[in-house]
Amino acid sequence: MKDWPAEHPKAKLMARKRAQILAAARDAFLRLGYEGSSMEAIAAGADVSIMTLYRHAESKDDLFAAVIASACDPNDPAEQAEFTRLMTKPFGEMLVALGMISQHRLAAPETVALMRVVMSETARFPELGDLAYRGFVGNLEQMMVAVFGQREESAALSLPARRRLASLFLDRLVGADMLRILLGLSGISPHEQKQRAERARDETLKAIESELASANADGRRTG
Repeated sequence: MKDWPAEHPKAKLMARKRAQILAAARDAFLRLGYEGSSMEAIAAGADVSIMTLYRHAESKDDLFAAVIASACDPNDPAEQAEFTRLMTKPFGEMLVALGMISQHRLAAPETVALMRVVMSETARFPELGDLAYRGFVGNLEQMMVAVFGQREESAALSLPARRRLASLFLDRLVGADMLRILLGLSGISPHEQKQRAERARDETLKAIESELASANADGRRTG
């Protein structure tokens, strides 16, 4: 889904339209499912013309991907400010906080509802599975890759190493409780979520140390 740069003369108007469209699309997908939603109905729900809708999104797939991504991205000023604040914390403390945020986002009612839409329609629309995975997990992985690139403790890692560590970190945060939540049962407690985030932090810190030691050893051999 298209974003407009801040210097665009109509950036604020476009941002408001985009928010309206996302809200209408989310409502349509949750009420009607993917198959039952149409671009015309979403445009009507957002109170925009069909031409305006296509100016923001190329297709229904594009809209669905944007709705899923918005469930896992820090997408309002308060969330963005909190993310900026977290980046100033000690590295280990920051990893635990990001681990908690990631678990909360994946288990949030809106995320779970969207996952159920995907699960109910992937037999007819197999591409939804890939869209959903990239939106729910891929966006969180990209966030962690960016974090590892910005922090002094991990900035020396190669991009492939940062990607491996992001995947490792998130793998440690998802358990059988996610299936329980999808089935309408209770998940784990906040205390258990924190314990899981702390374990993910510990494993990630060890993996970073190992990656840096390996890179340094390779550098000495080729130096």
